[in-house]
Amino acid sequence: MLESCINFLCSIIMSLYGYYAIKKITTNTQVKLKIENIILIILLSAITTFLNSNEYQAIYSVTIFILNIIIYKIIFKIKIEESTIVSGIVMLITTLGDAIIAIIFRQFFSISEIRSTWYLYMSTTIMVTLIGIITLKIGKIEKQLKKFYKTISTKKSVTNTIFLILLIIGISSLTDKTTNSNIINGEYLINIIIMITFLSITYLFIASKNSYQELTNEYDSLFTYVQNFEDWIEKEQLNRHEYKNQLAVLRCLTKEKKVKEKIDEILEDNINIEGEIINQLKNLPKGGLKGLMYYKSAIAQKEKINLTITTSLESKTILKQLTEKEIRTLCKLIGIYYDNAIEAAKETKKKTILIEIYELKDNINFVFSNTYKQHKNFKDRNKKGVSSKGKGHGNGLYFAKKIIEENKWLSQKQDIIDKYYIQQLIITKKNT
Repeated sequence: MLESCINFLCSIIMSLYGYYAIKKITTNTQVKLKIENIILIILLSAITTFLNSNEYQAIYSVTIFILNIIIYKIIFKIKIEESTIVSGIVMLITTLGDAIIAIIFRQFFSISEIRSTWYLYMSTTIMVTLIGIITLKIGKIEKQLKKFYKTISTKKSVTNTIFLILLIIGISSLTDKTTNSNIINGEYLINIIIMITFLSITYLFIASKNSYQELTNEYDSLFTYVQNFEDWIEKEQLNRHEYKNQLAVLRCLTKEKKVKEKIDEILEDNINIEGEIINQLKNLPKGGLKGLMYYKSAIAQKEKINLTITTSLESKTILKQLTEKEIRTLCKLIGIYYDNAIEAAKETKKKTILIEIYELKDNINFVFSNTYKQHKNFKDRNKKGVSSKGKGHGNGLYFAKKIIEENKWLSQKQDIIDKYYIQQLIITKKNT
């Protein structure tokens, strides 16, 4: 009777911990411990107690995982995939605490003693819960988990869900082997190390997804901005000559030096994209790409970079066949490559960027050639986190590579010719 009561009490503690953890990750302040939610937590605890046994089995963890998904989905009124992700994260954090406590307690007690002695079982449960709470209060981990949940709640990702489910099954299998081992030997320690490695990989996976999503959000915002910029720059160019003519007339009519200087200042303050650049970009279709090229070209010229753009596109260019989603994808890549070209060219004496946009058979080629300084990590430039610009940079080319791998109609080449770094983006879009 005492054993059953202790098991039920421990199940209540774990269920409340799950409620706390999921509430923290989802940042859902509206969900309270109302009567109906308390009943659901008691129900979850009762089923957990009923399924509990002194001998651990992997199927037990999987069954409890499924129950958590269902119960917490109802409590927090979230989608099934969201509940799967957050329940999985909580279970993985719990497994981490379980592994740490197991290493300590197994120095003195066997697994059967821990699970059958009420005060040992109660103590280990409380400690595992405390480790979970402390883990969730670590700023960096809490931030990454909240970001990850926000991403999956707005964008469905089957890959994330499947990855987590497979990870749960794998860790449950390892837990089965470690907890049912009566002695601490080499195999036991190896299994513990593998579990901790899996958990570390999960954290890195979440951090990587968050970084990728942040970059995606930045370029989505830029895409919206440059669509408006397209219209503005075209109107600006239509009016520019008239403004200049009027200001030139005023400048000629006055002999006042200060007035002339003021007119010159007004002309200088306008966003200045050279006429030849405008002329070369005019054949790009509207929809975001043209605005992005205008915007980045303005930045390049502001940085006093020697910029040359040449385009050769057919009247029925392949670019006009691209969907809005494909244009967004293309803009992300162009933004990354153009930014990198500007940053690299700025460091050199010549400060030169050459951009070619041409159509050849069934392909569109965007070629960015820029002067550059070769850094010691130059060969690893496509790897995540590698940059000459210091900490917090170095994800651009890595994410560009990922985008291209996910879109078979895109490919890229990189080369170095005569002290120029050349980045080529190739678009292949067959007629449908």
